[in-house]
Formats: sequence, structure tokens, C-alpha cells
Amino acid sequence: MNRRKFLKFFGSASVVSTLAAVAPKEAKAGHVFPYYPESYGVLHDTTRCVGCRRCEEGCNTVNALPKPDKPFTDLSVCNTKRRTSATQWTVVNKYQMNGKPVFRKLQCFHCEDPACASACFAKCFQKQPDGSVIYDGTQCVGCRYCMIACPFYAPGFEYNEAWDPLVKKCTFCKPRLDKGELPGCVEACPMEALTFGRSTDLIKIAHARIN
Repeated sequence: MNRRKFLKFFGSASVVSTLAAVAPKEAKAGHVFPYYPESYGVLHDTTRCVGCRRCEEGCNTVNALPKPDKPFTDLSVCNTKRRTSATQWTVVNKYQMNGKPVFRKLQCFHCEDPACASACFAKCFQKQPDGSVIYDGTQCVGCRYCMIACPFYAPGFEYNEAWDPLVKKCTFCKPRLDKGELPGCVEACPMEALTFGRSTDLIKIAHARIN
């Protein structure tokens, strides 16, 4: 065996042994964040949603957010593909599926493994046992890595705030949850398109409705 073949063989052997050592740990890692089986969630049933924007209004009211330029009674805004922002934590967009209108509610999904928290080196995002992903801006440096990491484009940034801009997003109405109240969007929905409950129960409900 010449020197080149020897180094090639040795390098391959090292890679294999390294992967063998790392693979079991990677397989056992599973969730990056603690998994809370009793956490809460919100099921959005698009077959019941009529795009009334009452969930937007409920979110705006309970969180004391600035009023939008167009009133919540103006349903034409759903035709524009909007995303959440620092002042709009819940938006409803309209789509056409097989010639019929379908409405999608967009907000922070409070992921089991939140990408925003993974990307934040300042540890401003924390996954809570109740299912919420909470942001604490006291250590925020405004890097906005969380906005880049989020696959749902949920976090918004206070671009108009000159001195201490922060990231803003749905809080899952945690202060209301702590008092035993429903999230503002769920409470405001007149069509029961939003169901609040344990995540494990919501999955069963979803499967039953699909069937």
C-alpha cells in the first residue's frame, strides 16, 4: 500500500468510527427542547373558517395592539397575502382551492422545537410547559436571527422603534392562560373554527374530523 492509499484508507476509517460514535447520540437526541405531553394548543379547522377576521380583532384587543389601517370589518384585506408583524400577531389570508375560498389563520405556532429559540444566542425565547413559546426582550440584541429561522415568518420587528426595538409575536395569550381564560382569538371566533385544548386531544379531534 503506497502512502496515498494508506492516508485515504486511514481517513475513511476515521470518518466511519467517528460517525459510529456520534450516531447513537444523534438518534437519542430527539427533541431539542423539553417535550410537554400535557401542553395546550389551538386547532384551526379551515372547513369552518369563513374569514370574518374576528380572531384578528380578538388578538388585537386583548393584547392592546395598534388598530390596523383598515377596520376588521373590511374582509377585502384577506385577498392580499399578508404576514404577521410587530403590530399584527394574527392574520387571515384567503386562498382558492378547487374554485372555492379557503381561509388560513397565520400566527406563531408555538412549535415543540421552536426554530426561533434554536437560533437565538441570547436565549430570549423559552418553551413553556403550557405549550407557549415566550419571548423576553431584556437580553435581545436585535440580530433578528429568530425571524430568519422561523419557517412560518411569525416574529415581527419594531423597525420604527429607534431606541429599544424588540421582536413581537403571538404570546399564546399566556397571561390569559395563567388565569384560566381562553386565548383571545379562540374566544372571539363565532364559527368554532378554533378549538383550544390539550395538544394530544386536538390531534384526535383533527383525525376524527378528517375521517
